Amino acid sequence: MHARPVPIGLSRRWLLAGLILIILAVVFKQWLGPWAEQLPTDYSSVTNMSETNRFRNTANANWQANSLNVKRVDQTITSSSSYNLVEGSVHAYFDSGDMNFEASGLYGVDRATRANLPGYGDSQRSGQYLFPPHVKPGEYTIWDPFFLGPRQAAYARTEVVGGLAVYVFELTASGLDETAGYAFLAEVPERYQAHTDVLGTAWVEPISGQTLDYEDRSVSYFVEPATGARLADFNQFSEKFTPETKSAQLKIAREARFKDLALETWLPVVFLACGLACLVRAGFWLTRRKTGRALPGDPA
Repeated sequence: MHARPVPIGLSRRWLLAGLILIILAVVFKQWLGPWAEQLPTDYSSVTNMSETNRFRNTANANWQANSLNVKRVDQTITSSSSYNLVEGSVHAYFDSGDMNFEASGLYGVDRATRANLPGYGDSQRSGQYLFPPHVKPGEYTIWDPFFLGPRQAAYARTEVVGGLAVYVFELTASGLDETAGYAFLAEVPERYQAHTDVLGTAWVEPISGQTLDYEDRSVSYFVEPATGARLADFNQFSEKFTPETKSAQLKIAREARFKDLALETWLPVVFLACGLACLVRAGFWLTRRKTGRALPGDPA
């Protein structure tokens, strides 16, 4: 027996459903996912570090060993559809409450790439304010409030942190001019400039671009302004995220990673698969209508 005639509207509905699902897959992959992973317009962040150092106020003073508390604060001042103007500051204090280093600045940050935007903020900066989403195992320039100049970040290896595969970057800088951050010293800037060499490490979750852990080993020293000659060291320090900050950063990374994967990978794959299935079904209905043949499962 021949199958009953198939209404042409039925095949059209399957075809329409398939096309809509495929379009949704493209929309999520190309537009909605990237839009959702932008830096929020109200972005703010507080990270804390513990530091140990050897410090002296002048080139001839005795060294003192200290423990310090370091806080970085990021706060969006204003924003647009494409960028945030972020006030970034770092405050380093001895346990006594006395200041060791303090600096702040305004950064124009691209919401999509996390890059410093030339012409925005209070200084001409380059490179990344934060690592971008979908980090690649290559090289980046990082210019953020931790130091008053850029560091070069180079991919070193992949590790697992908290069950997540992360990229490990080595960050280096030589001769950063941090005179403004040490202006509280009696001989800076009246007599000397203050420069810093940095060797740091960042553990970055690659999908979200979130920094899960960070540490650096650095030295600051007096520089003769006229000749640029390096004089005596005055601050030798190492610092790292506190356990509380590492835990908070891991939680943020997990949530951002899940959202990114859901919107840019999982949902587009589901929509695409369902859309293709609908198109195949529409093709079967059309074939049945043209040939009059029954499909598997059709009633006689």
